[in-house]
Order: sequence, then structure tokens, then C-alpha cells
Amino acid sequence: MRTVLAVTLALLWYSVESNAFDPISHEPAEDARFPAAVTELSILHAGDRMPGHIYQAQGEGPHPTVVLLHGLPGNERNLDIAQVLRRAGFNVLFFHYRGAWGAEGRYAMSQLDDDALAVLRFLRQPDNARKLRVDPHSLSVLGHSLGGFTALAVGRKDEQLECVVSLSPANLGVWKRAQQAGQTEALERLTDYADSLFMLSGFSGETMLADMADTPLSEFDTAGFGPGLRGKSVLMVVGDRDRVTPPDTMFKPVVAAYGQHRDIDLQQHIISGDHSFSGSRLVLTRLILDWMQMHCR
Repeated sequence: MRTVLAVTLALLWYSVESNAFDPISHEPAEDARFPAAVTELSILHAGDRMPGHIYQAQGEGPHPTVVLLHGLPGNERNLDIAQVLRRAGFNVLFFHYRGAWGAEGRYAMSQLDDDALAVLRFLRQPDNARKLRVDPHSLSVLGHSLGGFTALAVGRKDEQLECVVSLSPANLGVWKRAQQAGQTEALERLTDYADSLFMLSGFSGETMLADMADTPLSEFDTAGFGPGLRGKSVLMVVGDRDRVTPPDTMFKPVVAAYGQHRDIDLQQHIISGDHSFSGSRLVLTRLILDWMQMHCR
């Protein structure tokens, strides 16, 4: 409740301060020399092409840049947040993992962090950074659902990352433990859903379970990612009515585990909303924007 109230007051403050530029509700004055733009990308990784595009902030830059990580399968892409961040001066790169939505290769949950790390390497290449007006020393990741898991997984592996934003984060360790315990009924709805995802190449309930069985628990349990997140700023947000990645099982235990590491600059919020924050997009966007303005430049 206090989070919602604080954000509501912030929105009211911006509405009465006519001289304040608010990226949520206003466009910046146009820069004729270096206007905002959208550039389509093809990122090669392990011999496969991953499609994407980057929302380029206006101005000569270089600009802090965010890699946006979608979930399973990627229907909610959070591009409304991307547009706000661009108006605030951040570049935002959105892409599809290998095997997803026409990207080449086969899709697997265990390789999502590897795909995202490849995108970060792409942005750090000097020619790409120069062309796209990217500050390679100020990169962040922002993920939702399975992308929230991926953001945390990438954050623990990439020492150069400044910021990690994880929304409604899945903890694959919960599913891995259910599999190890032979709790097939607990995974039945998940495998049925996987079987319906025709936009993910080579992916099914059967291949998902095989991938989970072959992947060590340490690679899936986000509660154990804390040591790799030391020295980073981490924002975690979940909706109080989330039934996909419930706060009690997939959020609160992970937050508590990270709280044991004093050198993780962690901010966490449980706000009103479902898994996709359907009725609280402005509240969510304000939280992300204000936090990233403070920590990720």
C-alpha cells in the first residue's frame, strides 16, 4: 500500500509541476541532429541469427542501454516501458532468444542466459556501440517472468553489468525440485502449456522436462544467485495477485536469500497487480523509471 501511495503522489507531483519533464507523459524536445530512432538488428550467436531492434534515445550519447528480456513465450514484451525509458535517455534493445518467434536455432530454457550474454557482448563491440550510440560501460538487463529469471541469471554471470531489473521472476528451481521429487501432477499444467507454444522451435513439454533434468539445480534456483549479484543494483517487483510466479513461493524466498548479502543493493516491491501488472502499468513504470534514473546511468 505504501508503495502504491508513494507512486501515486509522484504522479500527482509531475502533473502539477509544469516545468518538470516527465518521460511517462511527455515527449522531450526533439534533437534534430541526433533524433530518436528504431534500428532493426540481427545478432549472430552460436551460428544462429536472433532478431531484435533497439529503441535509440535521442542525443549524441553515448547512452546507458537496457536489454529487455521477455518471458515464456514472449507475448508480454513490456515495450510500453521501453518507450518511457527511451524518452528518459536510455537505449532499449529487445530481441528474441534462439528458437523463439522466428529466431534461428532451437529454444531451451537452459540457454536463455547464454543468449542474453551474447547480446551484451554485441553491444560492447566498439563498432556496434558507436553506431548505436551505446555506452558499453553502462548496460543493464530488465526481464519479466522467465525473462525475470534470465535477468538474475545474467546478472550473476556478467561482472560488468550495473543494474538488474527482475519483474514477476520465475524460479526454475521450484520446478526442478518438483521434478526431482517425482511430483508430476505439479508440472502437468506447465508441460501442457509448453506443448501449445508453436512459436518456440523444438520446444515441448517433453523437451522442457529433459532440459530441466539435464540442468543442475544451481543453474535454475535463483535463490542461489546471490554471490554473483554482489556489487550490483537489483530491483525486483511482483504483483500481489500473481498466480504464475506467486510471491510466496517464487519471490519472497529469493528476496530473503539476497538479503543475506549486504553488498547487493536490493530494492523489492510487491504491488497491486497480476502476473503482467495489467491494471498497474503506470505504477510499475514509475517504479522502474525512478529506480533506473538513480542507479543505472
